[in-house]
Formats: sequence, structure tokens, C-alpha cells
Amino acid sequence: MRVMTRAVVALLAVPAILVMVVLALGGWQLVRVAAGPKLPSSAATDDAQYFRDTVLANERSGSEDQRKAFDALSREIVARRPSLDDEALSLEVARGLAVFDNAHTHVTDSRLKRLPLRFHWFADGLYVVKARPRYEALLGARVVSIEDLDPEELLRQLRPFIPGVEGWRRYRSEYFLSAPATLRALGVSTDTNVVAFEFRKRGGAAVNLAIPVDEKVLPSDAFREFRHLLPLDTSFETEGWLRLADGIDPKPLYLRDVPSPYALTWLESERAVYVRVSGSVNTRQIDLPTFLAQALHDVTGHHAKHAIVDMRFNWGGGYELTRRFSADLAKALPADGKVFIITGPNTFSAGLIMAARLVHFAGGKAVVVGEPLGDRLRFWAEGFPVALPRSQVEMYLSTAAHDFRGGCRLFDQDCFILDKFMGVAVGELTPSVAARNTFEDFMAGRDAAMLRIREIIERR
Repeated sequence: MRVMTRAVVALLAVPAILVMVVLALGGWQLVRVAAGPKLPSSAATDDAQYFRDTVLANERSGSEDQRKAFDALSREIVARRPSLDDEALSLEVARGLAVFDNAHTHVTDSRLKRLPLRFHWFADGLYVVKARPRYEALLGARVVSIEDLDPEELLRQLRPFIPGVEGWRRYRSEYFLSAPATLRALGVSTDTNVVAFEFRKRGGAAVNLAIPVDEKVLPSDAFREFRHLLPLDTSFETEGWLRLADGIDPKPLYLRDVPSPYALTWLESERAVYVRVSGSVNTRQIDLPTFLAQALHDVTGHHAKHAIVDMRFNWGGGYELTRRFSADLAKALPADGKVFIITGPNTFSAGLIMAARLVHFAGGKAVVVGEPLGDRLRFWAEGFPVALPRSQVEMYLSTAAHDFRGGCRLFDQDCFILDKFMGVAVGELTPSVAARNTFEDFMAGRDAAMLRIREIIERR
């Protein structure tokens, strides 16, 4: 009987010990995310108070000083709420979250009224890349000034509203500069219905226009707004809008075969397989691990010398989907082959992690080309979106840290648990070969990153 009792106790002890080990490694993160955010009662709470209470209950990033700063700023927002309309509140929410200086902890849909134009920063300035049909003449125009201010100056003034690194702030400013309420918040305009612009068209003619705001609030997504640059894009209820990229012919590889985020091409003259991975998610048409397995098959089938992995628009998803590919790609190439990794300000979240893993496993074969990534190598994520109940302003709150600079310590409770088994430490990850498209590069179908890669291959 005693032997049986001991056996039962031992049997029960094993799962209990396993649970304790998982929790010690950071398993509470998974429990928190699975349980969802801790939310106050929306029926009894104004949006400003709801915002303050929700962030304090759920957001785990930030230093003690940053949390104190948020506490003070959010109290101020609650006190000022009677004088704030929903758009002003939305921008105050952005300002409050920016205190944590974590790019994921950000307003994902600010619910701001926007102009009937969409912008993109090229190396030589801010340009109109999408527009409603009545503004077709402005497609391709450079923005010289907004309310008599240089866009670069407005970008500097937006720092308190946008957290993160310079490239990410520049990218997110494309959204905020299309919303008149932003200009009111910056104190450069009092009119939220119209914005004064000076444009310079491709032929060199200057145009001064007052552009009225769209009355309807269109949806947005901080992590995917770059899609306005792409041909055939109708995301965020922009069906019927005109896109600058549609007229580019021939299109460079990074703009071909969209809206699919994935593309696979054999480049005979470079003896390279080109793989575009603009996201780390499965789609209705494509299972990402299967697609990447095919990419590896093509590398070996073509006896490729090099691989080019284009991740400039890899906004994120789940890096476990790309785990095997990132570890095996370099091994499939010859000793003198290279893994060229194209990055940019939209290489973010799981995309950033995939880039770090490719660099780690490729070692001396890795060559990073393009622009700096959209976030630091140590960042917070693994959270959830939360919408304020009345205004429906949506924000993302973060619960766990990732560290691909120095790596995660085994019992670090902040570090995401999966990183302790699949994480790597790469120290720094910046392009060794800088490449950024100008507007004329874009219109001519040139890609500065691919041009630099071809130059390197030709020299070898």
C-alpha cells in the first residue's frame, strides 16, 4: 500500500514540478495573454479614465520613471477630458503611450479624420502616393510645406506622439501628417476641416492648395499602413482610390505579385533565389512554412550560390512560422555564398526577429542591405489590442520583452518564454550596405537595395 501511495504521489508531483518550471521560466506571460487584458467597467468609465486604468493594469514595458511619467500624464488627461473632443483625446492617448518609448505600445487605430491623400517618405522627401480620384493631379507631388512648415520640422514636432526609433517615427508620421487634428495638437493650425499645402509636381510646377478633410473616419492599422505604397492596394477602405505604384512598368521585385505578401523568384544572372517575406503569417492562399520550405527546395534545386530575403515590409506575426527557414537557409548555400537580407523601417516585431535569426545562423554569409529596422533589438510586445469603449480608439499594450541584442537569461521573468529556446543574440543589426530609394528610383522601377546587391555579386 505504501509503495502504491508513493507511486501516486510521484505521479502527481511530476506535472506539478513541470508547471513550476514553466512558471519559473516566464510561463505567466502565456497565462496573461491567454486570459486577455484586465479591463475596467466600460459602462461606468469615461474613455480617458478607461485608458488610464487599462494601461496601468496591463502594460508591462517601461522603467519606473516612465511609469511615473505615465501616471502623471494620464491624470492630466483625465482632468482635461471635458475640454477634449474624441480626436484630441486620441492624440493624448498617443502622447501618453509614447512615454514608454516602446514602438509596439502605441495607438494602432487613432480614429482620426484624414485627408483624401496618403503619403510616403522617400530618401528625398515626402510624396503623395495614393489619392481619391478628384486629386489625381497630386499623385507623385512632393510635399513642400504643410501649413507653411517643412514636413521635416513637423516630423521633429511629432516626437512626443510617436515612440521608437527614427525610422519607425518617420513611417508613423505619414499617418499623423494626413490628419488635421494632429496639426491642431501641434499648435500649427486651428482648423480641423482643411489643411494648407504647397506641393511641387514632377514637372517642377509649384501648387498651393487647401485640402479638405474626409468626413468619414476610415480604419487604419499602425503596423500595416505601409500598404498604401503598394500597387493594387485597396486596404483600409480605399477602394476606388488611385495609386502611384500602379503606373510603374516594369515593376521591381518588391512590388510584383501583390497583394500577396510572398514571392519566390529564381534570378539566373545572379545565381540567387529571391524570397519576399512581407509578413510572418499564414494567408488564405499560402501556408508560410510550406512556402519557405519551397524556397529552400529551390535553393538546392537551382544550386543557388546566394539567397536574397526581402523583409523590408515584414511587419510581424509569429516568428515560429519562419523558425526552420531562418536556421536552415545559410546551410543550403555553398561556403562562398551570401544571404542578403533587405531591411527597412517596416521590418518589425516577428519580422525583426526573423532578420536577427537569419543573421545569427548565416554568420559570415550574412549581408544586411537597406535601411535600419523599425525597432530596437530589445523591445516589448506579446500583448493585445484594446479599444476605448466610446471613441473606439484602439491601442496595443505589451506584456513581455524580446531581447535579440544580448539574448534572454533563462529565468528572466520579463523575457518572452519562447525566446529562451528559439532566441539568439546578434549584438547589433544595422545594414552594412545602406540603400534607400529616392522618388525617381521608385517611379523608374529601380530598387536601390537590389542594385547594391547586384554590385556586390558582380564583384565577387
